Amino acid sequence: MLSRLAFVLLVATALPACHGAATQTAAVPTAAGTTPIPPSGLRAIGNEPGWLVEVGAGDTPAMRLILDYGERRLDVAAAARLGDAGYRGTTADGVEVELRYRRETCSDGMSERDYPASVMLQVGAQTYRGCAEFRSP
Repeated sequence: MLSRLAFVLLVATALPACHGAATQTAAVPTAAGTTPIPPSGLRAIGNEPGWLVEVGAGDTPAMRLILDYGERRLDVAAAARLGDAGYRGTTADGVEVELRYRRETCSDGMSERDYPASVMLQVGAQTYRGCAEFRSP
């Protein structure tokens, strides 16, 4: 289990400032003993509880979810695109995951930084809200 500080550091590493920053193409470092997060087409982040989602590029991208300050981790092997509105998939153990985004300015409320999209993440019955940025692999 990640401490809140480790989770904050993970998120800070995973979402570098996009103003003038180069697009990240390497895997994001994670806590010892965990699987690295691959480069992605979209990264979403939210607070209270802290969470992070990475969505890979392509027509059926993988989704990696780190939820509840790192206490819960889920993977969707191949998500379906919802047009230009998000992604939907199921984990290996049957948990339904849907990430919807809207292209509008969004602030995460903690970093004082604006993101180009707001997101709603549905994991089973739990709903998370946050912000996202789009990435090129």
